[in-house]
Amino acid sequence: MSQKILIIDDDAHLRESLAEVLALEGFETLEAGNAKGGIASAKKNKPEVVIMDIQLPDSSGFQICQELRKFSKDFILIMMTGRFLSAEEKTQGLSLGADEYITKPFDIQELSIRIRQLLSRRARK
Repeated sequence: MSQKILIIDDDAHLRESLAEVLALEGFETLEAGNAKGGIASAKKNKPEVVIMDIQLPDSSGFQICQELRKFSKDFILIMMTGRFLSAEEKTQGLSLGADEYITKPFDIQELSIRIRQLLSRRARK
């Protein structure tokens, strides 16, 4: 059974190309263009991994993180950002339950490896 990854990003091009590459890597991908749709999809489809942009038109990755953590401790949450994050912002995200940060632009192969590492660590628990 393939593992599900939900990608929440308002940049359709990035979201689609990320979904395409992760699908080639053997993951089942789900997409959402905003926080509201992403949260609803995560609750309904229960993906193993949620990759979210920190800055969304209707919310922030921090709020999604908080919302999803209230719902389940099982998600692996990865935050994407297109700008440099201050130590305070990183700390805020991690304290809200983010498992990993990646800065755009990033190498999709590297992201795939990080996802697999996080999933295998979780499987060992």
